[in-house]
Amino acid sequence: MKFGLLYEMETPRPWHALSEYNTYWEALAQIELADRLGFDYVWEVEHHFLEEYSHSPAPEVFYGAVTQRTKNIRIAHGVRLLPFNFNHPIKIAEQAAVLDILSNGRMELGTGRSTTAQELDGFNVDYDRTREEVKEALEIIVKAWTEEILEYDGKLMKIPPRRVVPKPIQKPHPPMWMACVAPDSYEMAGDRGLGVLSFNFNWEQVRLMMEMHRKACAQRANPIPKVINEAFAGVAIMHVAENKEEEALGLDGARWFLHNVAKLFEPLMAKNKLYSYEYLRNVFAMDLDPKDASDAQLKEHHMVVVGNPDEVINKLENFHKAGLSQVICFKQAGRIPHANIMQSIKRIGKYILPHFNPHRSVPVEEPLFPVTTTHA
Repeated sequence: MKFGLLYEMETPRPWHALSEYNTYWEALAQIELADRLGFDYVWEVEHHFLEEYSHSPAPEVFYGAVTQRTKNIRIAHGVRLLPFNFNHPIKIAEQAAVLDILSNGRMELGTGRSTTAQELDGFNVDYDRTREEVKEALEIIVKAWTEEILEYDGKLMKIPPRRVVPKPIQKPHPPMWMACVAPDSYEMAGDRGLGVLSFNFNWEQVRLMMEMHRKACAQRANPIPKVINEAFAGVAIMHVAENKEEEALGLDGARWFLHNVAKLFEPLMAKNKLYSYEYLRNVFAMDLDPKDASDAQLKEHHMVVVGNPDEVINKLENFHKAGLSQVICFKQAGRIPHANIMQSIKRIGKYILPHFNPHRSVPVEEPLFPVTTTHA
């Protein structure tokens, strides 16, 4: 079972002049440490207009810095938004190829359509076209990477013959993933030959979706990439603590994150588009607003992996036994201080990674660059 880190670039209020500066530079320090400790992946989102929850509109820019500060960790988009009003698919293909070059072949491309009205409406995206636009964008990206001359004649987009440069280092092209929340999206990912990035926080549902994805992979009829990816990655809020004070910080971060991510869905529910209240309640496996959940209730939540090393390992064993390919650890949650996140990453490297990967040994080296942050 592999381990990754997920970055939303959360920047909770109250803000000061260096709030976003610190968020980004602290993330670089955390990723550099994770690379030295043997983490397998780092994932960064693309979001727009999501105040506090995500200040990450340009992951391709941030990842340029990550390529030069790391050596081994896979640099993965989780995700680039594919509806045409967000990004033209040729631009995504070009930017991803440059990242693959700068990272010496470590880039992976996760894709999605967005699940917030703030973003969809802000970019004037037609809800009813998003899935067809995503499908055409995926086809264009693969052709741009693998064909000497790209030409595309689709229902929604037409591209005259053009040579798209540069090409990725990985041949025939880097691995591709799809963000999944709605149940049918897991089947779609399997049918298209895409790995799953599951953003469902209900473990029982995740287990069902894993089986659904496996069946779709076995019956695949419409693959898009030339590199089939059958991996299934799931997100968990993780903080490894050594005392109750540390644990409380992790639980507060989980409480803040779950409350705020649930709020993002409310405008879509009000419009009765894509999601219903009952569906949202099931996704988060909670009957109450997470901000009102007690520490004990959060500790019982399957996808809130907060506690001492033994408690964390016990929870992760459930994922491992179920066949989860990768646990994506959400750590920069809410107001957990940078120093505490760094300590948790070190504990994961010391206790968790060796438990699930006993034969892998990654030496801890000196940082490539000194990283400090300035707090106002």
